[in-house]
Amino acid sequence: MNIGHQASSKLSESASQWGGHALLGRIAFNTLPKWEQELVEPDMSPEGLDKPYLPKGAIRTPGDKMGFLCTIMDLVYYDECRHYATLPDGRWIPHTPPDANWQACAGTGQAPSPTASMAITELLMNRTIDAMRSKDWDETIRYAGALGHYLEEPFTPGHAMDNRIFHEVFPDPDSTRHMRLHHAFDCASDLFEPREPRLMGTSVPEAAFRLQMELDNGVVEAKKLVAPIIRSVYEGQPVQVRAAMLGKQAGWASYVTACAWHTAFCIAFDRFEEADVEPLNEVSLVDVVPYFWHACQYVHIVSGKLVKKSRTLPIHVWTFNGEDRIDEQIENGFGMGGHMGAKFAVNGNVYTRFRCRVGLPSQHTEGQCEHTDTRFYVEVDEQENTVYSEDIEYQSTAIFERQLVPGEPAFEVDVDISGARTLILKTQCQPYKNPETGLQQWFVPHVAVCEPTLVKRSV
Repeated sequence: MNIGHQASSKLSESASQWGGHALLGRIAFNTLPKWEQELVEPDMSPEGLDKPYLPKGAIRTPGDKMGFLCTIMDLVYYDECRHYATLPDGRWIPHTPPDANWQACAGTGQAPSPTASMAITELLMNRTIDAMRSKDWDETIRYAGALGHYLEEPFTPGHAMDNRIFHEVFPDPDSTRHMRLHHAFDCASDLFEPREPRLMGTSVPEAAFRLQMELDNGVVEAKKLVAPIIRSVYEGQPVQVRAAMLGKQAGWASYVTACAWHTAFCIAFDRFEEADVEPLNEVSLVDVVPYFWHACQYVHIVSGKLVKKSRTLPIHVWTFNGEDRIDEQIENGFGMGGHMGAKFAVNGNVYTRFRCRVGLPSQHTEGQCEHTDTRFYVEVDEQENTVYSEDIEYQSTAIFERQLVPGEPAFEVDVDISGARTLILKTQCQPYKNPETGLQQWFVPHVAVCEPTLVKRSV
């Protein structure tokens, strides 16, 4: 169903003029299933709308009110709103991805913490669901507004990363000018085709994990827009140019808000469609952004590809067809260097198994010879692992280890990761010591990780 034009036509005349979080929230509401929209019954009386923080005469429908309250984190200085905009200890809910201390990483300059982010999402979702179950709709839309605001922020670069980088990497060519670039990225608009929301989980922890996947991928795309947006500012282009550049990101932010709200409704009222639940059973690790990546020959996951002389090429591995060894092309997978590590934030209480196949490439044989000495490991940590090591030693628990041998078929990996918060895939090479010269020589192959999958705990 094409919901884009339908959603736009449903906006009240006043709401259609909104911007920012209010606009994205209002569009998100319009994409919700009808039964969810009809449940929302906040106080629409003159007294209920007579709040200093609500725009006079602009809120005409329950959807208007729920959508507008996506601004609630910016209303923190109103006493009535402060509770909804703060964490249990009174600190602000971060307006960027949080660091490990639940503070805004764009302000602290610290690394974002996916574990902390998932915990905040769980907190806000649980608040929303509890209010839904009690049918307190004014409480619901305030908590849901905070949830939407929090999830929307990282889709714009100004709220996705340390803003000092903007000025350090892209200095203003006009030495007489001094401007803060942050606000150049605040260009939420309706320049996108709305999408129907998708169920993110049958439990809050599962939903938080899948929403984090959306946020992490959204941040990756947001960062790609930094250079062209800053260039447009320095060139004096109008704000509409930047709004168009960020249109896809705005649509993504609104979609993620709708997904979170839709999932909250489904959990609160235990209404799940089998067709929506079935796709939740597995997650391709290709779609999960690693929070740490030791580069080697690869600087990030390249889906379905290996790298040779700075160019991508398809993944091929040896596999068995009966007793015959055949060359198989892998579509769902990624390459790693032979001496590197990748860390993924996971929830091992929801997705309790990890499966994949691993092997040395059959066609791209760089680094493969009789002296190749490379091992592949799967490791886990019950915490978010932050250990760095040039030797690829992360003080984590190894649950799988195997030698990678040139010419051998890809082998199966199927391991229990229950309780893990970090999943680590790593490879280690050992140098060959030439017996004649005493010199150490490195033979570092490429490694193919095929069909890497997180598998949901069966109920």
